[in-house]
Parts: sequence; structure tokens; C-alpha cells
Amino acid sequence: MEKMNELEGKRILVTGGTGSLGQTLVRRLLSGEMGKTAKITVFSRDEAKQHYMRLDFMHKTAATDDVIYQNSKDLLDFRIGDVRNYSSLLAAMREADIVFHAAALKQVPSCEYFPFEAVMTNIIGAENVARAVRENNLPVKKVIGISTDKACKPINVMGMTKALQERVLIEANRDCLETDFNCVRYGNVIASRGSIVPLFVELIQKNQPITITSRNDEIFIES
Repeated sequence: MEKMNELEGKRILVTGGTGSLGQTLVRRLLSGEMGKTAKITVFSRDEAKQHYMRLDFMHKTAATDDVIYQNSKDLLDFRIGDVRNYSSLLAAMREADIVFHAAALKQVPSCEYFPFEAVMTNIIGAENVARAVRENNLPVKKVIGISTDKACKPINVMGMTKALQERVLIEANRDCLETDFNCVRYGNVIASRGSIVPLFVELIQKNQPITITSRNDEIFIES
């Protein structure tokens, strides 16, 4: 029962909270399945996504969304900032008991064409999280870094930077003795931005064929 209520009364910070995974995580937190949190702060640099995310949660009126709707009015807060910016991240972390670090550059092509941008967000961002705890006696008791299966034997920039992100966070356990640093990995998220599923949905809605390209030929699936 203690584990089921592990988040009861806790102040939660979600970096990258407007991303595909971040929004899903926030919705799960608002459901109260692991206890009703005291506050949930969405930290990201995209003001437009924050605006529409706020509207999305505040306009939920279906009966099945009652708990999430009420919690979003009582608990959900938004904060503009970038994990690359140490001072803005530190200010947000001063008011958190638990940090879910989901901010990242996650699309493989973007990281390949702009590798240093991936380094800045995925590695320096993680170091800023660890540094904020290390240097400021923050109340943060737990940090959960959200990584990817591509960090295992990485063959691209995204995987490499996420693998280093993991090591930066795990290493922080050596000298941040009051904070528990963890990392979890996930695979591809169905219907996330930039994935193939939204394209399939768009093609079906337009009554167009779905094209899947293989090595040898093109396969057309009638919708």
C-alpha cells in the first residue's frame, strides 16, 4: 500500500512535460493512481504547447475524466524554461520533491543533423539536473531520468547522448547522498509526434492508400 501511495503529497516536476511522453506522464500523475500529489509542474520551453496543454486539461468535461479534470484545476502548474539553462532549471527544482527528467531531443534524424544540439539538451541538461541538486541542498528526494532503448549499444547520436545522460545521472548518486537518482528506458511510443501512426491516420482520413516501403518494393494497403 505504501508503494501505491508513493507520490501522496509530493511536489512533482516534469521536465519536457509538453512532449508526447511528458503529457502522458502528467495525465497518469493527475489520475492519482499512486497517490494525490501536492503539485505537478510542467517545465518546458514551448509556450504554445503549454498553452494548448493547459486548455486541453482544463476543458475535460467527460465523466471518465472527472478526476483528471479536477486535479488539473487544483494541482497543475506550468513553467517556461529550458534544461540547458541552469538558473531556470534550478529555480523550478527548488519547489520539487521528485523530478521526472523527460526533456530531450528524441528524433534520430534531428540528432544526426544537429549533434551538438543533442549534446546540449540530452547531456548538459542532465548535468544541470545533477548540478542543481549537488550544489544547492535542494529538497529533491528522487530523480527519474527518462531514457530510451536506443541507449543500449548506441549506433546513432540520439542513442549515444541518451547513454551518456544515463551515466551522468547515475554517477550523481556518488556525491548526492540525500537524493536517489534512477533511469528508466522506454521504446518507441505509438502515435507520438514524428512517428508513423499519425501519418497513417491522416492518410486514412483522406481516403488515401497507406504506403509501406520495404527493401524490395512498395506495399499498398487499401484503407
